[in-house]
Amino acid sequence: MPEIKVIREQREYDKYFKIDKGTVEETAEDGSTQEYDRFKLTRPDAVAIVVYNTSDDTVILVRQHRYPVDDKVDGNILELPAGKIDGDEDPKEAALREIKEEIGFEVQEGKIGLLNSFFASPGYSTERIYLYLAFVKNEDKVSEGGGVEGEHENIEIESYSINEFFDMVADGTICDSKTLIGAQALWHYRNSEVVAAGRQFIEEKRMAHAKKLAEQVINEENADEAAK
Repeated sequence: MPEIKVIREQREYDKYFKIDKGTVEETAEDGSTQEYDRFKLTRPDAVAIVVYNTSDDTVILVRQHRYPVDDKVDGNILELPAGKIDGDEDPKEAALREIKEEIGFEVQEGKIGLLNSFFASPGYSTERIYLYLAFVKNEDKVSEGGGVEGEHENIEIESYSINEFFDMVADGTICDSKTLIGAQALWHYRNSEVVAAGRQFIEEKRMAHAKKLAEQVINEENADEAAK
């Protein structure tokens, strides 16, 4: 692999979105070098939350209009509650704030945890998304939600059973990447015993196969000794 390093960087666009151009120097194994440009969209990090309502055994999603994909989808799209992290805000605090703003629930102490974090699209964007799992009950509902007034989010709140949620992932109804990743994380969380059993089964099969090969080698060696 060639050695690659960024040698210059400058801002090309500086409004709501920030676009930077980086000049990259690539050094091949033979020592030859070449320079070329790469671009990145500099965005704040964000949070997304799988909100599981234990009172109803449902996942709470939001449906909203997304201008960038307006001509690629039929209507508004279903997503996990999500939003950007403000400044030096702690990701967990951002997650709690977004849950309250978008779906109107106040998460109780100890009922939210970080599942993972991932880059939304590392080929062009700096954005990292922190994925949380939060548990709520009907009595945790403190407002109507719907987003912050004046931000034109126009959020509709919808709840789906676990099976409906997974079915919508399987049939392509849900096409938002962070929501698909959240669904995978939720499946593993709910089926951790199944996953562990599957791993144990695979390990047992591997060990049985290794034992069979070892016995075959020993038998062949014994046969060679007997033939001498």
